[in-house]
Amino acid sequence: MPEQNDIYYELWNPKPLKICQSSHLFSIEPIGVGTPYTESLSSYLTRLAQEHCVTPKKLIMGEIAPLIIGDRYQSEMLSKNVSTLFGNSDAKPAINGMRDMTRSLILALENLTLRQDLQFLSCLTWKRVISDRGLFRQERAWCPQCFEQWRVEKKTIYEPLLWSFRDVGFCLAHNCQLSNRCPHCSSSLKAIANSLHLGFCSRCKSWLGSDRDDNQALLIDDFEDHRQIITGIGDLIAITPGLIFPPTLTDLIRKLQLIHFCFERGVNQDLTKFIALGKIMEQLKITLTKHYDKPLNLIKLLIPVCHQAKISLTQFLSEDFQALSAILFRNLEINYRFESFRISP
Repeated sequence: MPEQNDIYYELWNPKPLKICQSSHLFSIEPIGVGTPYTESLSSYLTRLAQEHCVTPKKLIMGEIAPLIIGDRYQSEMLSKNVSTLFGNSDAKPAINGMRDMTRSLILALENLTLRQDLQFLSCLTWKRVISDRGLFRQERAWCPQCFEQWRVEKKTIYEPLLWSFRDVGFCLAHNCQLSNRCPHCSSSLKAIANSLHLGFCSRCKSWLGSDRDDNQALLIDDFEDHRQIITGIGDLIAITPGLIFPPTLTDLIRKLQLIHFCFERGVNQDLTKFIALGKIMEQLKITLTKHYDKPLNLIKLLIPVCHQAKISLTQFLSEDFQALSAILFRNLEINYRFESFRISP
């Protein structure tokens, strides 16, 4: 049993407290990181402004722009549109995509919030590996039924990174098309506006949610095409935070060589497979011989190739070469010994 003096000593001589460094801006947690519905960087930026009770323009021009621009920053920029900072009239790809401005914005936000996970709210990880040409929308797109459901369930309204992709025109959760114009004023909406409240039109300030689908229903074939693309993009978004070392272009080209070999072997074993594989094999051949040093097309090459190889994009990106070989040989019923198969780097 401790003596009384020892107890007094503990009371009067406590161990030094570890005081965490405080962030300049609120360190709010991004939504859905590690899932296909990860929040977009533009959405996070808007929510951060809402938490500080200021407009996105004031947050960007007052706190973020000085860190990005440095000595070139001038106070008169506060009177300009937020798109001025991003160097083009379409700020969204610069924010959620893979451009140099994306990196600058993330570094500034991480410095201000002391968070280390904001790079996953964009596609910056895949710069120089996946081509961003035509990959992203020029305006906002949203699912009205998602907005309405989150409002009714009192959940945080946000915009997933998934909705930033041009080829994502459909919500799998509600089997409806995404909207890209305000139903009240018919305006198309920028990703970042001077004044923006998530879930509302930045022009007329009307609510964008709805519990019904006013868009024309898709045909079954169109729905399946959408599902394949959206699932693939969702895989890409979800897997990013879990990657210890992001794949290099050399890694992916080597895996595509493996898949091309499996396709050829499959056709040699069964000529009827050429009907399904002929077109994608030709695309692969062109990529592997002429464009092997260029970023890969996600929508027209990687997702269709994985679909035909009966693997997910997650397997393609995360499995090592030997494990992927075993999966492909099994899926495509390739009668071949892996030990005798070699591809030069």
